[in-house]
Amino acid sequence: MADISDIIADMKQKRDELRLQLHLGTKEAAEEWEELTSQWDKFLTASQFDKSSDEVGEAARQLGLKMKDAFDRFKKAVD
Repeated sequence: MADISDIIADMKQKRDELRLQLHLGTKEAAEEWEELTSQWDKFLTASQFDKSSDEVGEAARQLGLKMKDAFDRFKKAVD
């Protein structure tokens, strides 16, 4: 049977590892969010110019799919 101090030490280590993973995951999510919003801003700017409706529609669809996937991942991470 494990000594209680070994169990406590193991739990502290696991807690610290999880804290680090959460911090890194949060940072990664923030970076992905910034990238998506940057793409959104570029899309809005580009859609103001001489693009055909088909080009704008396809760009919007692709960006929408990327953002939906990211939102779904964020929601799963938060839940």
